[in-house]
Amino acid sequence: MILNDGPTPLYYQLKSVIEDRIRSRDLKERERLPSEAQLCREFNVSRITVRQALAELHRDGLIHRERGKGSFVSVGAGWKRPVLKGLIENVMASGVGTQIKVLSYEEIPLPKELSKILKTRRPKRVYRLEIVRSVPEGPQGYSLIYFPVSLGGMISPDEIKETTEIISLVEQKQGIEAQGAHQAFDVCVADELLARNLSVRPRTPLLIIRREYFTTKSSLLFLAETYFRPDRFKYEIRLTRT
Repeated sequence: MILNDGPTPLYYQLKSVIEDRIRSRDLKERERLPSEAQLCREFNVSRITVRQALAELHRDGLIHRERGKGSFVSVGAGWKRPVLKGLIENVMASGVGTQIKVLSYEEIPLPKELSKILKTRRPKRVYRLEIVRSVPEGPQGYSLIYFPVSLGGMISPDEIKETTEIISLVEQKQGIEAQGAHQAFDVCVADELLARNLSVRPRTPLLIIRREYFTTKSSLLFLAETYFRPDRFKYEIRLTRT
């Protein structure tokens, strides 16, 4: 099976194929996955791509690893999880009426949790933008946005105004449009840093939205992780029957 050369990164396409096999029970609970070498041959991809896909599946709790034996489908992994699709324009529209404040912008060592997404086996560096997004009532979200060094060096914090849309800024700097994105939701409780920046008490429940934006050549543009106050951010999805 050959993966397509579209806007979605190869590792994410591979992850989706394996996930579909798990969800459809083609791969059953406790069943051993094909080896990395077998997956490389079947999908004509590199070992790095395979390892990224497996790491994502492991992060999502769909598989687990046993030293010296390989990767196995986790118990309960076959339960159906809905995948909702939308438009990047909808993400951009969600920021209308808000204002952002830049807290910091600096070049830092690549965080370990991002190395798999950025497809690197060696320590690298990224630019990290730290912002707070506010509505008239006060702070709404706290964001950490990561840019590859090649892009981050082109951006100055002075050009990021209160109403700047980060996606539009990136597209302007790169001269290309974001053609795809992966969005995931999670929850957490506020630590001292988040509590201070969002004006909430420590351990207040927060919504996390993580987004990865890509070009038509499957290249990563940037990553964003935002922690929202649920009393100031609502996410509504309308579903229709196909």
